[in-house]
Amino acid sequence: MPNRIVRLEENLWRIRPDDGELAPDEQKELQAYFDEIRMPYRFERGRLCVPGSVSWESIYETLQHFYEGRADVFPF
Repeated sequence: MPNRIVRLEENLWRIRPDDGELAPDEQKELQAYFDEIRMPYRFERGRLCVPGSVSWESIYETLQHFYEGRADVFPF
């Protein structure tokens, strides 16, 4: 199963695969999911990011649900 790495960089949670960036389609799906559940996010340099003020537990639980059966989520 593919991995998604979540890392706090410059006070933003960034979500990436093992190598490179999220595919545009996946980023749109994640954006729609965040809109649906009202998770705060913004785009930084074209990448979907979550503010660092959101706890690790919240971001992890949200991403675990979104990626269930599609990818494993890990902190880095």
